[in-house]
Amino acid sequence: MAGGKETPRQRMIGMMYLVLTALLALNVTKEVVNAFVTINDKLDASAEIVHNKVGEDYGMFAQKKATITASNGDLTEFSVWNGKADSLEFETRSLVSYLLNECSEMIEEAEGKPWIAENGTDEDGFVTKLRPLIEIDVKDNYDIPTQLFIGSNPLDPIDRGKQITDRIHAYRDKMAVIMGTYTEGAAYSFTPPSSPEGLSEALRNANPKDTSKIAHFYHSLTIPETLYDSGEEMDVPWVSATFNHAPIVAAAAMFTSLKVDVKSAESIACEYLLGKVSAPPFIINKIEPMAFASSGYINQGDSLALKVMIAAYDSTSVNKIMWGMDDDTLQERWTETQGGLNLEGSEVGFHKVKGAIGIKERGVTVWKPWEFDYTVGAPMGAISQPNMRLLYRGYDNELEAAASGFPGDKVSISASSGCSVSRGSGGKWIVRVGSGIRTATITVRGEKEDGSVVTVASNTFEVKQLPKPEVFLGGISGGQNPGCSSVRAQTRVSLRYGEGIPLTGVNFKVVSGLVSVDRITGEGKINRDGSLNARAKQILTQACGGKKVTITVKYVDPSGVQKNANPLVFTVR
Repeated sequence: MAGGKETPRQRMIGMMYLVLTALLALNVTKEVVNAFVTINDKLDASAEIVHNKVGEDYGMFAQKKATITASNGDLTEFSVWNGKADSLEFETRSLVSYLLNECSEMIEEAEGKPWIAENGTDEDGFVTKLRPLIEIDVKDNYDIPTQLFIGSNPLDPIDRGKQITDRIHAYRDKMAVIMGTYTEGAAYSFTPPSSPEGLSEALRNANPKDTSKIAHFYHSLTIPETLYDSGEEMDVPWVSATFNHAPIVAAAAMFTSLKVDVKSAESIACEYLLGKVSAPPFIINKIEPMAFASSGYINQGDSLALKVMIAAYDSTSVNKIMWGMDDDTLQERWTETQGGLNLEGSEVGFHKVKGAIGIKERGVTVWKPWEFDYTVGAPMGAISQPNMRLLYRGYDNELEAAASGFPGDKVSISASSGCSVSRGSGGKWIVRVGSGIRTATITVRGEKEDGSVVTVASNTFEVKQLPKPEVFLGGISGGQNPGCSSVRAQTRVSLRYGEGIPLTGVNFKVVSGLVSVDRITGEGKINRDGSLNARAKQILTQACGGKKVTITVKYVDPSGVQKNANPLVFTVR
């Protein structure tokens, strides 16, 4: 076969071998790409473990503060190091958010939608979690990581790629300064060197007890300037060696790896800062939440100051308690007990309890004073509204009715003319208000054991129209600055309430609408189902580079009235 003429059968067999070889190569590529998904998931799990450990260390600051306060100690030293820990936590969340946001935008370029997970941001707007990599359709795309972070010349990557190492090194330097600069008898300081080679010299002004820990933290976040690239057969900048022609899942796994490095460094720094706070030892083996107030009773219109905190104690030790109530609150009249107290509710009115609890401090019992006020009241009723203080037309208004001394199944409510009442879920009531009603009176009644019914409360509620909903283009709301790709991916508008209005389950029907873009001739239209017509989609593809998008919508609210929504306006970055 090597040199002679091949038969048709031999040529067919040869072609089959070529196809089989190609298929095997494709399978290997697929397996390698999917392996990065597995690696990323394991790295993410490791980051979560470190995050939980660091959370426990941050929590120890509060415990040390409690022990210092309980022993009447000075909180000056604590305040210094706790402030440094607060800075560490904030800067770490900011850096991790930056890394995850860069990863999300990279994947968004390939998938056409943001990759931040639902509930993937914290209360400060920092990104905390991305969607799983397994859901990416184009896992082997290697053009986008190269375009976003390197550009056309691997030896001179673009600024966006360089910023990754710059941000990590800036965080490293700032936190190292926080760790090494303080006064403790003598003044100690640390100034970050321009390169790792100068670290030993930079540590000369630090506390000798700290140098190994500061160096450990510094080295854990030091990224080399260059790495050897076997493809280029030379040393190239770190970002080029990391992201150049890397499949998108491999680039995402690298961002997760960087997150693990940052969280591990945070753990090193937090443990170091915590060790700087000295506190007297207390035996604690149990922690429970506790809620308490100075009074257990308030009148309508008043407010109740409720304290909710964590109680840490030794469950193996039963503390002695000295206490007295009302006329017996004088210390000489106190009685002694252990554990807890049972307070009587036989007499209506205000009651005061005072006492002291014996706590072991360094083997010596120290008495800590305490007091508690409570009120015993006569049976009464009340109507509460969980989400609002008024009623809305065309809306299922939820009410909770309670009557002291009556079980839930013996409590009912009624409404004035023009309103309907029905039972909802979870013991709540649903009140619907008809058109033309300005106020509604809600009455709560309780049924006694003998079958008689008594009125225990009656309140008047103001009735208003439902507030206007906000217009959303997909997930884009007014005032945002979405990217071009995010805007292009949207296909419909919707109407709903934002976080500022606590109304749920309200449906608004889109009637029509218009879409316009600054400096773009013509307008697009919005169909009755909220979808964009072809012209609207076309002009949105041109909404880039700081152009303002304006969307107006007409809608019908639940009461059947057609209205104009406030325009949705945003600028595309």
